[in-house]
Amino acid sequence: MLRYYFHLRTPDGLQWDEEGVPFACLDAAYLDACRAIPGMTVELKRAGTRPRQVLRYAFEIADAEGQFLMEVPFSAVLGEWRKPSRSQVSEQKAQAEIQRTRSLIAAVQRERDALYATLSQSHALLARLRALDIGDRGQRQ
Repeated sequence: MLRYYFHLRTPDGLQWDEEGVPFACLDAAYLDACRAIPGMTVELKRAGTRPRQVLRYAFEIADAEGQFLMEVPFSAVLGEWRKPSRSQVSEQKAQAEIQRTRSLIAAVQRERDALYATLSQSHALLARLRALDIGDRGQRQ
């Protein structure tokens, strides 16, 4: 196993990883850095770091000799992590309302179809009843 060091680049400078972590390969170290970023982001936010600042953070992965191997920017993992704008919130609410309306329309259509089926059965039963009534009148006469 090779030892990889995850130095943390911040807007204030570089925080050196003195211990490192053993991994089978650089890909495994990269994936571990990617998995760590969301949790670190939550911690940084709790500590008062602004989202735009967090997007400027990055891991600089180095080998045991101190050779820089790879950078893993927080922004690459987090994407456009920021508080949604009012228009985004309004759009999300509108989309949710559209979906709710579609569901209600579908439910009303199902109820209508069930009512039509019941009405059709009622008409058939009334027709049979009339036929029986006419038949009974003919036999009584």
